[in-house]
Amino acid sequence: MERITFKNEAGLSLAGHFYAAPSKSIVIMTHGFLSNKSSSGRFDRFALKLQQNGYNVLTYDCGGYGESDDTAIHFDKQVTDLKAAKEYSHTRGMERFAYWGHSLGGRLSLTCYDKDIETMVLTGPVTGAISYQHVDDFSKEQVAQCECNGSMVFYVDDPWRSEIVLDKQMLDDFDYMDQAATLQSVHCPILVIHGTEGDLERELAQITKKAAHLFPTGTKLVELDGADHSFMNQLDEIEILGLHWLHDHFSVR
Repeated sequence: MERITFKNEAGLSLAGHFYAAPSKSIVIMTHGFLSNKSSSGRFDRFALKLQQNGYNVLTYDCGGYGESDDTAIHFDKQVTDLKAAKEYSHTRGMERFAYWGHSLGGRLSLTCYDKDIETMVLTGPVTGAISYQHVDDFSKEQVAQCECNGSMVFYVDDPWRSEIVLDKQMLDDFDYMDQAATLQSVHCPILVIHGTEGDLERELAQITKKAAHLFPTGTKLVELDGADHSFMNQLDEIEILGLHWLHDHFSVR
């Protein structure tokens, strides 16, 4: 694994880990809300397994997260970050692309679809609008701070930073999403994995199911019984499902 940095269009330095393999196929992994390139160890594990199977892998911190430069986060900024990660992959000689996203990283993957993205693996993805109150337990004081100052501070248990600054725009970003336009713009098969436990994961699964007819041909929805939004007790299953999916839809070249 190589520690790397690259710039987004705003000139911010983004930190990442590049797992090199002898191919020109890469899986770009995008973390969720208030997380980082490790994704609580999930991405570290999956990236190593994918590398062992011949895939290059890039994990990265969106701006304002992990080791990347500070900025108040909102969705459009993170869109530019994923696009920058893909451009960086081009500079490393990559020619074939797949996305792997968790939670909000799933929405980012869908939003950043391009014609050279061959497939996606999405775990607990945000595939439509969801009230921000359901995403995290925002206190009244935090929301008031956000309304007054245009941002709020989250204190996080992260090896690289103690706080993440949330732009007020992010609250609206959760509440408003054109689900039909987003999904109908994607034209590659997707493996969508949801769990059955926890209010957040159940709601996200219902949002996905209601839009099942909008997903591209070849998409598969898997529900893991007993899994909550973290999927921490189902990592073996996700690793197997994801690897088999990539073997079938994203051959190593």
